[in-house]
Amino acid sequence: MRRTTVAAAGLVAMAVAASGPATVRAQSGAGWLHVRVEEPGHQSKVSVNLPVSVVEAALQAAPEEALRQGHIHLGHMGHGGSEMSVADLRRAWAQLKATGDAEFATVEDDDQTVKIARTGAIVLVHVQKRNGTESVRVEVPIDVVDALLSGPGDELDVRAAFAQLQKRRGDIVRVKDENSNVRIWIDEEGK
Repeated sequence: MRRTTVAAAGLVAMAVAASGPATVRAQSGAGWLHVRVEEPGHQSKVSVNLPVSVVEAALQAAPEEALRQGHIHLGHMGHGGSEMSVADLRRAWAQLKATGDAEFATVEDDDQTVKIARTGAIVLVHVQKRNGTESVRVEVPIDVVDALLSGPGDELDVRAAFAQLQKRRGDIVRVKDENSNVRIWIDEEGK
């Protein structure tokens, strides 16, 4: 999990550096993105609290090659055509969305269980190690996936997805293992 700490800190540093000091003040009710990473074995702790406007500014400042007008261009994704296109993703998503509340997949093996389900307006991905030492929980609002897939052609609209994510309050990601705890959430407070 040491890489998780470095990645979280790097992401936040990039967002802050790209946005500049003028955008640090959040608009009233705009929400705050929080990232907490604790690694008791290394006596390290990362605690980041950013107005979502800072993250949005960082997205807007992203290099043109990575984000073209807020969209990621996928193009041809593989040799031999074995990869899914964005059009395939859109069709599959439309079918999953129309299904309503359901448990779509459960994969159990010797040491973990992975579940993917829809509950209300959320798609939940939950990974649980059998010994209880590791757990990953990701909640993705349906509106965020809709927005991500709203890009034209073979493009994913990252900015539209983030705009929808800003409306969410509460946990987005939780990761727990024997070496670390990671929590990412959005709320109204800057602490």
